[in-house]
Amino acid sequence: MNRLPHGWAVANLEARISAHVHAWDKAKGRNEPLVPELLPFITISREYGCEGLALSLHLQDILNLRCKPFFPWVAYDNELLSKVARELNLARNVVEAVDGKRRSEMSEFFDAILNRHIDDTLVVRKLAEVIRSLAIHGHAIILGRGSYHITQDLKNGLHIRLVAPQAWRVAKISADRNLSQHDAEKIAIEGECGRTRYLETFFNHDVAHPFHHDLIIDNSRFNLAQITEIVFTALSARFGATLVGS
Repeated sequence: MNRLPHGWAVANLEARISAHVHAWDKAKGRNEPLVPELLPFITISREYGCEGLALSLHLQDILNLRCKPFFPWVAYDNELLSKVARELNLARNVVEAVDGKRRSEMSEFFDAILNRHIDDTLVVRKLAEVIRSLAIHGHAIILGRGSYHITQDLKNGLHIRLVAPQAWRVAKISADRNLSQHDAEKIAIEGECGRTRYLETFFNHDVAHPFHHDLIIDNSRFNLAQITEIVFTALSARFGATLVGS
């Protein structure tokens, strides 16, 4: 069973979310309530075939090991976020931990950025509520699902984008999945098109207010350990005082 240095297990979805919400409640019990939008969070987006998932897990381990925060960092990938949104009790626990004022602001913000004329918008909105609530509390590493759009106006975020030449991404997919070059190229192209289609379908794009990532890193030029150090350095430079022991 995988464990974080803080002693709570992450064996399954319910255990992970419950532990995260419990950490918020425990902080209140110590008379050290979590100040919303104080503790940092990270979003990671990536071109298909880049090492976004591995980076999120590396950052989780490094941040918990080096900073030893009372309130631990947790990595949330696409699958986990989608499951949380489908599990009504878990989603409610996360979203209702945010105060009413911020929930109201959240609703207004989503009215502006989400396309309300698509059949599945309600599903995406539930997912967005979970993502933004995790970001507001901080110490979440959120992978994909438009998380950088959903949290773009929050001041406590660091937004990372992993890119790489298509040839490198195809070779990576081919090696990781033991596929032919042709099959790997097809998967890379279809995967990238699927992600673009998701964002274009569910999110309104305002050309007057373009979103810019804080760091765009070429995954073909830096290995995973190096990228982790780059992100850690950037996070420390911006949020240093809130990282250690927080």
